[in-house]
Amino acid sequence: MVLALGEGVPGAWALLLPRGFYAAFPLPGHPWVALFPPYNEHLLRDFGAAVLGLGVVLGWAACVPRPWLVRAAAAGLLAFSAPHLLFHSAHFGRSSGAEVFAQAVSLVLPCVLAGIALAATVTRGGRTPPPADGRTTALRTDLHTVIHTPRQRQDSRPETPRTPRTPEIRQNPTEREFTMSPTVQEERLQRRFELWDRDGDGRIDRGDWEHEARRILASFDESPTSDKGQALLEAYLGMWNYLAGQAQLGPNGSLDRQKFQDLADRQILARGRTGFDEVVRPTIASILDLCDKDGDGQVSPKEFKLWIKATGADESTADTAFRAIDADNDGQLSVEELVQAVHKYHTGELDVALL
Repeated sequence: MVLALGEGVPGAWALLLPRGFYAAFPLPGHPWVALFPPYNEHLLRDFGAAVLGLGVVLGWAACVPRPWLVRAAAAGLLAFSAPHLLFHSAHFGRSSGAEVFAQAVSLVLPCVLAGIALAATVTRGGRTPPPADGRTTALRTDLHTVIHTPRQRQDSRPETPRTPRTPEIRQNPTEREFTMSPTVQEERLQRRFELWDRDGDGRIDRGDWEHEARRILASFDESPTSDKGQALLEAYLGMWNYLAGQAQLGPNGSLDRQKFQDLADRQILARGRTGFDEVVRPTIASILDLCDKDGDGQVSPKEFKLWIKATGADESTADTAFRAIDADNDGQLSVEELVQAVHKYHTGELDVALL
């Protein structure tokens, strides 16, 4: 935001008051621009508009810190600041020693900060490098959510053998900011919206969420009045109540697709694992409870097929999906592994859609 103000304020000044900018930037009595006459109103207004535009992009990136947006803003700032620095390094005009130092600092600082922003987002936002042995895992299991409807189609691709690995539990709520692909996020949230929008009217409401919960219960032959049935209904409606509360909806309120995507992004996805644990975990736990026929608190491959069948997905995809989610390779799926799988799905790291 400091960079945004540092570019936006001078830009607005030059655009709106070009004569004053020429005579008094950066401070009255210290006119850096006037060291390079003659005054040209057209040139200064165009310069001001361009720099103000750069300030707007920097401010946008500060308020919505998506990696791609931060990189674009930093690259734009660097494209402006580097030639600016090179020119003034050889043309300080009649500036005094103190002013030369001040100008140098003001010219170097944006380049340094832009470089830092680029390095940080490229390092943390880049793709994960392939394994050392060169193998890749081609896991394409289109299972479409615990809240999946039969009208969706699934496909799977063969996978290569997986190397056992230790579960990777991410606790940093901001980590998603450096792994998310906005295109993947929007596509998956849109898919989620379409699955909930049972009447296709372009809006979802409390009834849509309750209908989906009851459909899942019916697939397990579970009564909505049983303990497990009540838990699932409460979990689903808890998700709705959370989003509805954030949107300040009334009892009969509804969300259109864009509003739903904005809320899910800002109030759940942008909060990383914290958001998933608070809002999504109860639903995953309640569905696991429905699958867990032996009561051991985990889902076996056989029990996972009940999950897949309940979602209306192709049961032949169950084994591939199970192996992709089983992070510790112990042959069982815990709530933690399932929550992590949902999180990774929405950050674009896993292609097994459970929620």
